[in-house]
Amino acid sequence: MASLYIHIPFCVRKCGYCDFYSGAAGDADMERYLNALEREFDLRARHGLAPETIFIGGGTPTRLGAAQLRRLGAILGRHVDRSRCVEFTCEINPVTLTPEKADALAAMGVNRASFGVQSFDPRYLAGLDRAHEAGAAPRALAIARDAGIARLNVDLMFALPGQTLAEFESDLTQALALGTEHVSLYALTYEDDTPLSRRLKDGTVTPATPELEEAMFELAGRVTARAGLERYEVSNYARPGAECAHNLVYWTCGDWHGFGAGAHGMIGGVVQRNVADFAAYERDIGKGLPPCAIDNPMSPAERAETLLLMGLRLTRGVELARFRRFAGADFTTVCGGPAGRLVELGLLEFTPTHVRATPRGLIVLDSVILELAMALGYPA
Repeated sequence: MASLYIHIPFCVRKCGYCDFYSGAAGDADMERYLNALEREFDLRARHGLAPETIFIGGGTPTRLGAAQLRRLGAILGRHVDRSRCVEFTCEINPVTLTPEKADALAAMGVNRASFGVQSFDPRYLAGLDRAHEAGAAPRALAIARDAGIARLNVDLMFALPGQTLAEFESDLTQALALGTEHVSLYALTYEDDTPLSRRLKDGTVTPATPELEEAMFELAGRVTARAGLERYEVSNYARPGAECAHNLVYWTCGDWHGFGAGAHGMIGGVVQRNVADFAAYERDIGKGLPPCAIDNPMSPAERAETLLLMGLRLTRGVELARFRRFAGADFTTVCGGPAGRLVELGLLEFTPTHVRATPRGLIVLDSVILELAMALGYPA
């Protein structure tokens, strides 16, 4: 039962750090997009879908109006069987949520809301081009709860230019005080060709030092643990049982369908990429063509490398039996040499069923994964 991702590429405004396919749009654009999205479901889901998890992301899905969200719910109702769906998440920009929109989401079946708060400090929101959102988060979470959406996540960013350890702790403490069951933390990255990366190049902003970023990473573990949340992935913390089931599909290289402009999917190691261009997406749909390119199937080495890249982000690590199915060989046969060195360095460890990064290894995870991936260059 493949999961389902739906991309809504609209925002109130484009954030300076963002390189996802998204942009500002008016009501007419959003209506045209829903027309095209409905047609894509007609073309690609004629026999229906029965996912265990659904995720609506963006962009800002709640940039859609309440009536448009109800229409999206009707589209899904015609094509998606939710009888086996255990988790239905929608991303929400706090400033865009109204009681009417929350009711429309709940009627659609959404039972988990993921709020892109990023920071509670107006100064840092301004630096992220989100100054208008200051103070919106507590009210938005309350609106979601009132609509019956009980499972709540808060996204925060850290290592922001000029941010201190105490300021990050304040952000984290405020998020936890809202009673959220899940927190996602992301170190700020300077993606190519974004306004923020250009500010970095011209010296307008100064990035956090690696030492400060590491201190924030370690602080997050202590603060969330005191609140009863456990780190289950490098950047994600949850109360027991509240882990994001949809993201676990990505981290374990499961199967999912992607719908909407710019969406990706992967079924059986074959990646499908929808065109990240609304005009081209709409044009292809109008011709009755699925708006996607299909990659060549991944080789065993590529699937195994992807599993390591994603799965070692989890604190439980990569299931050894799953690696064997993907790679066609045991983990120790393929990666034994590098793995042994990483174990000696205290960065990697084995359980009877999994290989995983140690707490020290999670801090330098990119280096751990690179060391192991270099061993995967055997012929496919």
